[in-house]
Amino acid sequence: MPQGTLADLVSAAIHRATGKVTVVTAKSISDWECGWYTWPSKDVRLALCAILGARTPEELGFYKRRTPSAQRSLSLLELASGDRQAFEALSIPGGRSFTGVEVAAQRSTAEITGHGWLMVDPPDDQLEALNRLDRRSLLIATDPNNQHYVADGRRIASRSDLRAGPQPMAAANVLDDLTVGIIWAITNADTALLADDAQLETSQRRLFRYHGRTASTVTLDEVPHLNPVARHWLGSRFCAQHIARNLKLLWYPPFFWTRDQRGEEATSWLIWSHKFEYLQRTARRFAIMRRGFCIPESEVRASPAYERVMLLLAMSLMEAFGITVELTTDPSFGEVEGFVLASKAIVADWLRGPGLWYVDFCAPKPAYGEIDEHLAAESVIAQPTSGGRLQALAEYLNVPWGWFHARCMELAAAGVDGIAHPRSRLLSTKGLDTAIRYVAYINNLEGVHLARR
Repeated sequence: MPQGTLADLVSAAIHRATGKVTVVTAKSISDWECGWYTWPSKDVRLALCAILGARTPEELGFYKRRTPSAQRSLSLLELASGDRQAFEALSIPGGRSFTGVEVAAQRSTAEITGHGWLMVDPPDDQLEALNRLDRRSLLIATDPNNQHYVADGRRIASRSDLRAGPQPMAAANVLDDLTVGIIWAITNADTALLADDAQLETSQRRLFRYHGRTASTVTLDEVPHLNPVARHWLGSRFCAQHIARNLKLLWYPPFFWTRDQRGEEATSWLIWSHKFEYLQRTARRFAIMRRGFCIPESEVRASPAYERVMLLLAMSLMEAFGITVELTTDPSFGEVEGFVLASKAIVADWLRGPGLWYVDFCAPKPAYGEIDEHLAAESVIAQPTSGGRLQALAEYLNVPWGWFHARCMELAAAGVDGIAHPRSRLLSTKGLDTAIRYVAYINNLEGVHLARR
């Protein structure tokens, strides 16, 4: 059948079936026969099948040239476990307050150069995508051994503006429970705090009337529109200010009691700027301090490995500031509010309570003295040295100490910012870097508190 005749028949068949006026030309028929276009429109395919007596377009030699598109989103945890599926975004898990985040991702190959560094050379279109302002991004590099490494997208894109050609990436950025925990903590907190940044500023001004009071209790009705992470930040900052204001009234070194039981809660020490500054202030005032934690076995079992690593890092940060960490596993103590105990008691509670915060400066309650005495005598990680306490804690949290110490040594030189850099003005990586460096050099710094330097 001549190509012109077939073209006319196809046009007429489409008009009869759909009412559409379609002009199919002899050139179109020629292009399909030559294979220049292998999958015409649905109307054309149906008309050709009817005219030529074919049951399917495939019988006429048509086929879909387009390859399956990349899976849109892949879990960061699946990638860390070795999944090699294609993806355009990475899904970061949530938690109790964390809602989870999806970040853009670009893939690249990595060349192993030795000496703790890799070289990556993402093309210009990838660098442009990594440097977008409207969402976070990560560069996932894969070496010849199919090992994945991760870098903050905007950080590596900004370096390319200063240095053309291949870019260095630290081998310490290998994707494992440590780097997953860092990404998990920073991306979730950063997204939540940026989302309510203006509301936080307004809420602080509105609640300033409570500043300086000896005691106050604020309900969540005062901040109905803040997300859980933003509420926690606001309560934590007020409590830190309350403690700092009243510490000068205590007569001897205090015992601190904190309600953190999970890595998600404890990441506030590692990345919230005001928490790091609070530790600096208290360390300058007291040379000897103790801080107690209640972490029941049920919470350890319920926590994924990357979250337990973050909890271990947070408690390492305490030790870096010269604070002796003590631990009880008795869940009955977990309901007692946060406090600082010396000649008097500074009550400061914002975590897992019914309100935004509860603070007081009062005579000690009997329960406070009971906790103090219990931990002084029966801490489950009691050891004479900081390194011994952290190793005992790692064993309790089921985090291999040898691996943890080695990874901290690797990451201490590279720093955390290259993995996930916070965008919020309220966050910092100082706590993470300090904790990691302290663990890395703990055998050389025993008794010399790195954070005090």
